[in-house]
Amino acid sequence: MSGLIVQIIPVIIFRILVLILCVLGIYALALLIKALKIYIKKNS
Repeated sequence: MSGLIVQIIPVIIFRILVLILCVLGIYALALLIKALKIYIKKNS
């Protein structure tokens, strides 16, 4: 039973890391779009 848990833990950690990276990527993209809109507004 403990062997199964040891095999599952890296998978859970990997999925959490992927999820965090996805959230950070979406957040960064949203900030980039916001910054671009402000930049376009200032230059027009």
